[in-house]
Amino acid sequence: MAMLKDISDCPSTTIVDGLSRQIIAEMNNAIPGVLIDCSDLNISINSLQFPFLQLPAKQALARAIQARGTRMRINSAYRTCAQQFLLRRWKEKGVCGIAQAALPGKSFHESGLALDIPDVSGWKPFLQTQGWVHVGQNLPGDPFHFEFRGRGIQIIGNVGIQGFQKLWNKNHLSDRIDDDGIYIQGGDTDRRLQISPSQGFGATERGTTQRILRLASPLMQGGDVLRVQKKLRQLTPPLLANDRDVDGFYGPKTEAAIRQFQTNQGITVDGVIGLETYQKLGV
Repeated sequence: MAMLKDISDCPSTTIVDGLSRQIIAEMNNAIPGVLIDCSDLNISINSLQFPFLQLPAKQALARAIQARGTRMRINSAYRTCAQQFLLRRWKEKGVCGIAQAALPGKSFHESGLALDIPDVSGWKPFLQTQGWVHVGQNLPGDPFHFEFRGRGIQIIGNVGIQGFQKLWNKNHLSDRIDDDGIYIQGGDTDRRLQISPSQGFGATERGTTQRILRLASPLMQGGDVLRVQKKLRQLTPPLLANDRDVDGFYGPKTEAAIRQFQTNQGITVDGVIGLETYQKLGV
């Protein structure tokens, strides 16, 4: 695990997946349902990317896909402020070949209103008919970028910034910052993003950092998964039905059990074991 300021070897922005999922959970608490999963459409997207859009953008995308009648390949859709922070930092340092990157909070990706797709010429007429604008044609180095400019949208990059601020404050009671949704380079939020852990926040009693556990490919495995499964098995009623489900692999049954546990506890239901879920589980 690394702090964001130390990530400089040009990996994918999915390296901050754990932190990003915690930020998204805070956003969903602030504006329930503002980000809609679009993976049920006829699309192909990397499993570590976030297939989220605002509802009007998803509906317009669905119409474009139906009109063309073929599967759309997507390189990038929703992006958190942590991911945007990395892109902007790499751009400013002149590494990773990043030609365009807005400041955190300012990208349409952070509002669930942008897509990067490789087949620009094939999709452009279908997307433009539905309110998607090929902004990439005016962005040197980023020709794949489309933004939805139709009706009924919200610009919510500030909500993502505020989500991070609230997340930071929950985990740093003696080092709180304003949760005003404002990001300024060199400011309090910028400095805290720089020293945030890529896997997200979560401390054990011994002060070490716990992994953010979730369904992934390949499956996450280890003693931390096993401890969670044992706890789920011991609950009354048990949320894992059989001893054979306690195998140390975070598979679909474990995710389903965690979702049920989160529902029972009245906390964010995302199937991801972060700080709040660890605390409720007591492991």
